[in-house]
Amino acid sequence: MTKKGVATIEQNGTYVKDFEGDYTTPCVDVNKECAYVVWENGITKCAIEKAYESGATNWRKPISCHLYPIRITKYPEFDVLNYDRWSICSPACSFGAELKVHVHEFLKAPLIRKYGEEWYDELEQRVAEL
Repeated sequence: MTKKGVATIEQNGTYVKDFEGDYTTPCVDVNKECAYVVWENGITKCAIEKAYESGATNWRKPISCHLYPIRITKYPEFDVLNYDRWSICSPACSFGAELKVHVHEFLKAPLIRKYGEEWYDELEQRVAEL
């Protein structure tokens, strides 16, 4: 993790409540990158996920982080998934467009983690119909 990320967690804790009352990861310098960011060859990655992948922890990053830039709005009978445009993601979006990878394809693993394989298969069918 970056020095600023560590300092942010030491100052604010491992999670914070946002303006809607939801628990979120703390951000460096208010609304900048997540405190858990690590950089590898100019690409941002998650320190929590890196620890999970290396076997240092059996706890994955929160699903809200895993799904980013998709944000979930929960309603009593269904969830609404919205794409959150943020300038920090622009390089990834440009690269995805270059590779012709759609957001739902990029987020296949977290979408399956959240909603299941059957749900994802139906999503792919519906996208193919468009």
